[in-house]
Amino acid sequence: MQRFAQRLRALLPSFLLLRYAELWRRREARRNAGRTPTEVFSEIYRRGIWGESGVRPFNSGAGSTDRSVVSPYIERLRSELRQLGGVRVVDLGCGDYSVSEQLAGYCTEYVGVDVVPELISHLQANRSDPRVRFVCMDIVEEDPPSGDVCLIRQVLQHLSNEQILRILPKLNRYRTVFVTEHYPAGRAPVTCNIDKVQGASTRIYQNSGVYLDRPPFSCSGLELLLEVPDNSGNRLHPGVLRTFRYRPGGP
Repeated sequence: MQRFAQRLRALLPSFLLLRYAELWRRREARRNAGRTPTEVFSEIYRRGIWGESGVRPFNSGAGSTDRSVVSPYIERLRSELRQLGGVRVVDLGCGDYSVSEQLAGYCTEYVGVDVVPELISHLQANRSDPRVRFVCMDIVEEDPPSGDVCLIRQVLQHLSNEQILRILPKLNRYRTVFVTEHYPAGRAPVTCNIDKVQGASTRIYQNSGVYLDRPPFSCSGLELLLEVPDNSGNRLHPGVLRTFRYRPGGP
């Protein structure tokens, strides 16, 4: 069904696609306002909004399966983890674990955190590496596990500004944070940090993104490590994925 929808979108004229996307975002915002992150993201996985399950019973979307996007990230993060040496890694919003599974061997301990109980139960039941464990947690409301390094990959883009502001102080418990977000490319002007209701969509459909160095976040100490094109085929909203090294407490 998802492949059929993708083919149909490729045939529709731009003005109809834009109208459909706007109506979908408004409906999503109305539905998700007042709901908990557990309710919102459990439904996303249950309905396969980010992609059909296929071999895995859960699918975190193209950002976790597209090799042209994932492979450069894995290569760079492996290099970073080797240089840091012997680190405990906490992955906030681990999703289906298909990406970080390729990094677990470079950690002394890996803790995957997600807000979807069924997803975490599945990952716990299929865990084979003793260095790996999974925790079900709402990182907006709760304090995440301690560690040396934090990964937070394409997570903030699905949350409201208020939720992001509640998460950012909790990153101070890590020496290094690797944060990846989806940004618009090839079109201007960009409006930084447009607010949204939590959900499957991102700000890129409004030509925006999560710019942590800009208000209302105003984080310092961000260093761009990697930029790769988004190859999802979104002809109306082309984008790039950028990964930053963030040291909350400074060098």
